[in-house]
Amino acid sequence: MTGRLLNSRYQLLEQIGTGGMAEVYRATDNLLGRTVAVKMLHPQYAKDPVFIERFRQEAQAAANLNQPNIVNVFDWGIEDSTYYIVMEYVEGMDLKDIILSGGPLLPERAVEIGMAICLALESAHSHGIVHRDIKPQNIIVTRDNRVKVMDFGIARAAGGSAMTQTGTIMGTAQYISPEQAQGRTADPRSDLYSLGIVIYEMLTAKVPFGGENPVAIAYKHVREDPLPPSMLNPDISPELESVVMKALSKNPENRYQNALEMRADLERCLEGAPVYATPVLRHDETSAGATQALPAYARGSAEPRRSRAWLWIIVVMIVLAGAGVGAWALVKSTSGVSVPDLVGQTETAARQMLTDAGLALGNTGRAASNSLAKGQVVSQNPGAGSKVSKSMKVDIVVSSGPTLITVPDVRGLSQSSAKAKITGAGLVVGNVSEEFSAGVPVGRVSSQEPAPDERVSEKTEVNLAVSKGPEMVTVPNVVGMQQDAATQQLQASGLGVQVQQVPDATQPEGAVTTQDPAAGQSVPKGGKITISVVVRPQQVKVPSVVGQTQSAAQATLANAGFQVTLVRQQTSTPSKVGKVISQSPGANVLADKGSSVTITVGAALPAP
Repeated sequence: MTGRLLNSRYQLLEQIGTGGMAEVYRATDNLLGRTVAVKMLHPQYAKDPVFIERFRQEAQAAANLNQPNIVNVFDWGIEDSTYYIVMEYVEGMDLKDIILSGGPLLPERAVEIGMAICLALESAHSHGIVHRDIKPQNIIVTRDNRVKVMDFGIARAAGGSAMTQTGTIMGTAQYISPEQAQGRTADPRSDLYSLGIVIYEMLTAKVPFGGENPVAIAYKHVREDPLPPSMLNPDISPELESVVMKALSKNPENRYQNALEMRADLERCLEGAPVYATPVLRHDETSAGATQALPAYARGSAEPRRSRAWLWIIVVMIVLAGAGVGAWALVKSTSGVSVPDLVGQTETAARQMLTDAGLALGNTGRAASNSLAKGQVVSQNPGAGSKVSKSMKVDIVVSSGPTLITVPDVRGLSQSSAKAKITGAGLVVGNVSEEFSAGVPVGRVSSQEPAPDERVSEKTEVNLAVSKGPEMVTVPNVVGMQQDAATQQLQASGLGVQVQQVPDATQPEGAVTTQDPAAGQSVPKGGKITISVVVRPQQVKVPSVVGQTQSAAQATLANAGFQVTLVRQQTSTPSKVGKVISQSPGANVLADKGSSVTITVGAALPAP
């Protein structure tokens, strides 16, 4: 397979993994110029139409997930009867290898990883996707310690340690929930049970239940209590053990009801706070959810043989059902019309290809696509290569263009908070630079590109500028300069100017007499410096106030713009007491506005 080119786009470089269902290759996306991982399904699964239809639906659903802790699914398709999935390429180790190589993790690290997995599960569950196979092998820890969950919604093959029901994969035996082991429908709480086992294994380096074969392990999930993890690792706190044991409740009603509930309790463990989970003493709940003592047959009667036989009957029925599906697929593969591959074609071209094949175009839907241009077919049903009756209608989904995301406003946030908000929105942090900013505290984001609320495609880079505080400048000395020269000097230094006029007849008009702040001080660039500039005072006529009372004279002069100097002079004339006897300057003389006028007010002689 190495060197093969898929869909004229994905160049396979090297095999990086293999399993019972598929082989995984590192590849180059020649269209977007990026490294991706391509999972190539084994050929036998292309013969099962039920499997392929489920694969198609769930691959599309998984491609819509956009959360930092989920390995993204970019694309899927078929070429030469080989189905493939194109995923985000993540460099790191899976959690199973980490446990095998290093033994139990520190409880704090196990909690952090568990919290990240909860975020991934919450995102998937909110989109109606149940993983059904949460296990350490599907959890990648990257080189920078980010946690990534892979294979959301992708059905697993029957074989090895996988447990199945007809057309639906239930999970890996060591990690499946009791309801999956009994062939019942899995729901989000089933994933939380599997996560409880993963955390148990991180804390102890052992799984709660082992056995000679998948059926034996499944029996233990349904009927046996797990050994409390603290008996294997005494460093586990009672609170953390309570969280794990609650997740491992046999009855889904007794588990956490959603991933955020479980994450909140894990976070409380990390903070040393009390958790909401209560210690679980028994885990062999009945189907009604009651917690009871172990029944007598669990201690050695014949009942286990009947229960084990019941499980074997289910397995036999599953195998027979799978054989029936395979036979039906074999019959269908030898007759009918082969559905052409429409993915990547325009709607018009797809319609013509169907007509040429003797088929018809059915329903046409629209969906966002980051890998196919607007107007190109993203998916089809039935899939390419399927054998169908003539004139059958084929439904297609046409790309409406890339998913557009609203750029969040991260201005004013710390650099770490801004990065978390950007990645949480499905975007990527681009260049991070520093800039002077007078209005934003040091270390906070001062600007961003693209701007807030712009609509951009997924994975677009958002460049950030982080404030390093205001740029400081030294204030020059402008005292004694003329106003124009002083203004130019200050502006050349990156400062603003505020002028305060000071009437003064003794200094040159337009001269700067003072400045604030003073010369030599450091101030933020763009700050304003206040300068006092000499202006010639306005000259006005001095009003006549002789004969007026003291208070009336003072008011008249003040209204005319003059200051008042008061002099008292004794008088023998009673009518002049309290009134202005004389003034200087005299009435109607031109004087500087703001200058002082002296008034002489009569005062009574002292008593004899």
